[in-house]
Order: sequence, then structure tokens, then C-alpha cells
Amino acid sequence: MAGGIIKWFPVMKKLLLLLSFSFCLLSFAKAQTDTLTVMQYNLLNYNNYTSYCTAANNNVSNKDAYLKTIVDYVLPDIFTVCEMNQLQTSVDRVLTNVMNTSGRSNYAKGPRTNYSSSDMVNMVYYNTNKLVYHSYTAYPTDIRDINVYTFYYKDPAIAVTNDTAWITCIIMHLKAGSYEADAAERLAEVTILMNQLNALNKPGNYLAMGDFNTYTSTEECYDLLLNHTNPNIRFYDPITKPGDWNNNCSFASYHTQSTHNDYNNDCFAAGGLDDRFDHIMASLDVMSGGKNVKYISGSYTALGNDGNHCNDSINQGTNTSVPANVLAALMGNSDHLPVILKLQIDVATGINDEVKVPFDFYIPSNSADDNGILVSHCNGEFSIEVMNVTGSLVYRFQTNAATGYNTINLSDIPKTASIAFFRITDPDGNVKVYRTLR
Repeated sequence: MAGGIIKWFPVMKKLLLLLSFSFCLLSFAKAQTDTLTVMQYNLLNYNNYTSYCTAANNNVSNKDAYLKTIVDYVLPDIFTVCEMNQLQTSVDRVLTNVMNTSGRSNYAKGPRTNYSSSDMVNMVYYNTNKLVYHSYTAYPTDIRDINVYTFYYKDPAIAVTNDTAWITCIIMHLKAGSYEADAAERLAEVTILMNQLNALNKPGNYLAMGDFNTYTSTEECYDLLLNHTNPNIRFYDPITKPGDWNNNCSFASYHTQSTHNDYNNDCFAAGGLDDRFDHIMASLDVMSGGKNVKYISGSYTALGNDGNHCNDSINQGTNTSVPANVLAALMGNSDHLPVILKLQIDVATGINDEVKVPFDFYIPSNSADDNGILVSHCNGEFSIEVMNVTGSLVYRFQTNAATGYNTINLSDIPKTASIAFFRITDPDGNVKVYRTLR
């Protein structure tokens, strides 16, 4: 009798696991309702003429055409920009000449601020078919305002659930320059932001984006964003690429400036792609999906960067990362490349956020050689079971995780180059199943 139980248990376990996979995967698919495309872009003195950026070498009408080509291609749901001329007419011009063209009328803009009395401001444009503007605030600095815009997702079931997904976009254009005084000013600007967030002490779906002008991840302003003493307000790099970015071809795929290698245009920086100035960073809730908004792994990209143009112009030789007309527009419009990521919006159930499963797992490049990333809201021991497509247990182990990012070593798990399921149980017994390639 005992032998019979032992003989049949693995079969029953397989069936139960397959049913568990089916239920979890179907539930996950049902929960996924929409995707938001987010784009951050330094426009390079849009309609802002200076002694070096003129109507001859940075003409605003030409920039409208370039921007229209880029927006037509990306169709961002959230479009945040830096280096916009501070006049309201310039802000309105992009909405009229770029966003609401090609048959579109669904874009709107956020309120403009300029408490810092700068010649350039930040701005946000958004897709009103998907998002509703809720509120804004701005924090003045010695250089430029830091702008904070909050939206909520236009969920068709909101009248029933009385709930939806919220997202806050923080736009920063930090002080440029490689001197110690420039880095100190960048730290002062970020400190203003983090002091405000610390006073609020409210976890949520936050994106911090803009032209940070940082040369390395060890710079104090960048470190403050990632490692603030209050874990509720920390930000995370979605692609987890710390390092010395400046003139380092190891980071060629992530550089965002400069699109130009020549020195025959005084408005555009030269030297080719060799800096990672432009960023979109995400809060823990966005990385883990804890509050109906989740970063889609692998979606982060610098538009027009194919990884093969370190210290070179983006149009030198071959670059097929985008269509030819988009590449030409990126080359003509700015010395920066836009940064893009995608967000998954989940159905709002009306259930308190505190009961949502508080962790997420992904393999950054979906490669069998990579470590896994476990993003958690809690400390403790996690159980990880790896199964093949038939439900057979391939590997089981435990790992201790802390709040935030945790690197999970996958080197002991057999590599079959086929679909695998990771069944992860947190210290409180919450379970999620992830489908990936292993």
C-alpha cells in the first residue's frame, strides 16, 4: 500500500502543478489589460535660440518635422521632455505641430512651471485615451524646476471597482558639466527632490526621468536616488547597469549622447555616443508590480542606439535599429537619444494594495546564462521550484531575500534552452509562477 502511494504521488503532483500553472498563467493574462509606452527626451534647445543654437543650425520648424517623425514611430503614452523653451507658446507648439498630427487629437499637456526663472523648462505630454491628469507640483532649484506630474489610468471599470492604477512622473534636467562644482550642484538638486519625497514618505508608482548629466553611477546624486536611507523612496535602474559610463564602450548599448561625432555644428555636442546622461528610473512598486503598474522586463532602450556606435555618430555606417527616416530625425533633432520603457497596467480589483503578492521575478535578458532578479517588498526565505513543461520538478532551492533587488544565482539549474516555469513562494506563503526560457 505504501509503495502504491509513493508510486502515484509524483503523477498526482505533476497534475496539480500543471493545474496550478494553468490557473496562475490564465489569471495573469486576465489581469494584463494594457501597456503604456513611456519616452523621455532632451529636445536640445527647442525653440530656444542662443549664440550657439540658432535658427540656422537648430531651426524649430525643422525640429517639429523631426519630432513628428519620432512620435509617429513610437506613439508614446507618456512623453516627458527637457530643454523646452520656457514660453507657453513653445509648449503649445509641440502639442499642435507634433503630438496632435497624423490624424491624432488624443494628446494633452501638463501645466508649465518656471519657478527657477530658467530659459528652458520640462514638460509632459500624455495620451488622454489611456490617462487622466490628476495633479502636479514643482520644486525650484538653482538651475531648473523639478516637475512632478501624477496621472491615473482610464480604467473602463473604474465606476464599478472605484480603483485604478496611478503613476507619478518626476522630470529632472540636472546641472551639466564634469567639474566637482557641477556634481555638487546635481547633488543639491536631487537632495531637494528626495527631501520632499522623504517628507511625504509614500510608496507608490514613481518614475524619475530626465537628463541627469551623470558620468558614473558612483556620483553622489545618482547614489542618493538609489540608496536613500528611506527604502520607501528609493529608485531602481530598470536595466541594472551601474558603472563608469563616460567614454566606456562596455556600455555602448546604453549611451544616450552624443548622436554626432563631428564638430561642424556648434549647437550639437560632438564626440559620438559615449555618455549615459538620460535615464528613466523606477520605484520598487513599479519594478515589482505591487500597485497595478509594472515595468516590462527588456523594454528599456535608447532609441536609435544599436550598440555598435560607441564614440561615433549614430548614422555612421550601418544602423538598422530604427527605420532610416527615424534615424535621420534622431540625428537632426538633438544630440541626445530618447529613452523608452514600457509599463504593464493591471486591472484594478478594488482589493486593498496591501494584499497583493509583494514580489516579482525576472531574468533580465531572458538568457540561460543570466542571473535572475527577485524584487521583493519583504525580508525572509523564498522557496524556488523550477519545472519543465510537463510539470516535472527540475530543481528546488531556498534563498534569503531582502527588500529591494536580489540577485539569484541560476548556475546550478540545468540549461535545456526550452521553456521552464519558476514557482516562487514568499515567506508569507504567497505564490507566483513565471514562464521563461532556461
